[in-house]
Parts: sequence; C-alpha cells; structure tokens
Amino acid sequence: MSTAPALDPAHLEAELARLRPLAEMGRMAATVAHEIRNPLAGISANAELLRETLADSPDVETVDIILTEVDRLGNLVGDLLFYCREREAECKPVDLSWLARTSCELAAADAERAGVRIAWSGSGRALADGALSRQALLNVVRNAIQACDRHGRVDISVEDGLIAVADTGSGVPEALRATLFEPFVTGRTRGLGLGATVAQRCQRRQGGDLTLARTGPEGSRFHLSWRLP
Repeated sequence: MSTAPALDPAHLEAELARLRPLAEMGRMAATVAHEIRNPLAGISANAELLRETLADSPDVETVDIILTEVDRLGNLVGDLLFYCREREAECKPVDLSWLARTSCELAAADAERAGVRIAWSGSGRALADGALSRQALLNVVRNAIQACDRHGRVDISVEDGLIAVADTGSGVPEALRATLFEPFVTGRTRGLGLGATVAQRCQRRQGGDLTLARTGPEGSRFHLSWRLP
C-alpha cells in the first residue's frame, strides 16, 4: 500500500511566508474599499442635490461627469469587496426573471449614458444566493454594455438554471480569451479588470458557473448557470 510523500517543513514554511503578504493585502484592500464607500455615497448625494439646483447646461454636464465617475468608483469598490470577502453562500429558490429585471433596472443609467438598449425576456428558477447572483449578473451586464458601440444592444434571456447575456459588441479579443476570468485582465484602458473574475467567483461560490458561450465580430454571449431548486 503506497503512502503519500512526507511534506517538507521548510517548503511549507516558505509557502506560508509567500502567501502571508497576499492575505494581508486582501484584508487591506477590503478595509480600504469599505472606508471609501461612505465618502463616495456622500459625494454622490450632494452632487445629486447640486444638479437639481442648476439650470445652465454646461454646469449640469459637469455634475453629470462627477456622478458618472462616482458610479464608476462605486462599482470598483464593490468588485474589490466581493473579490476579497469570502462568506458562505446562502442558497434558496430564486426567481431568475426577477433577478434579470432588477439587474436591468440597476444598469439602465449605464446603458442610457452609453446609448445602448438593454432588455430581458423569459422566466426560470434556480437555487441561488441572491446577493452573489445579482453582483455576478450586474458585472456581466455592465461589461456587455461597455463592449457595445452607441446604438448597440444587450439582451438577457432567462430559463431554469440559466441566464444568457448577449451583446452586439466586437467580441472578446483572441489574446484575452484564455485569461478572461483571471484577475486584473482587461482590454480597456480604465478599470481593474475584476468584473469578470468577480462574476465567475460569485457564481462558483454558490455551486454555479460563468462561461463564455461564444464570441466574434458580431458580439459575445455569456452564460450564468445555477443549480436547479
């Protein structure tokens, strides 16, 4: 009967030493992201109040830029928190059409600013963690919006255990396809490249998955899957 090889204590100590700074960095990122959230909320609320008092178009456009950038930072903070925080998934039967509808509503402002149409259809249920699922779907939808040119379209279709997100962008560059779900990989000049990573991690933490079903010059299609109730 074969036995497992003995573990080298020196190797284990070296590996712990290597991983310890990474764990500390993760805790620090989560703390910083949490502390940034409250000031961002204050900036956003006051900018909204200021916008309501303005009548001059250039001033309104300036405040809109502030609000857009605050939203972008808020999304980055959210991604960092979901990336660093590891909590147990709390799965229960979820109406996926409700998830698609609310995600469309939350992404509507992004779509309007980008000049992209967004719509959902279908119905289905799944065994899912609501917060993890919403973060995953929102990240995929926002990435799809950013992939589109003006007058593009993002379609979300729902069935039991599956939501598909299809966009009319130019597709995922071939050089990025193999590493698409790795952290800090992005084809854009802005952002941390955590959106797809966080979305897939959220799905896998609840027993589901996120995959790239197809991509090409006419757009991409992503599948978010869950266990059936």
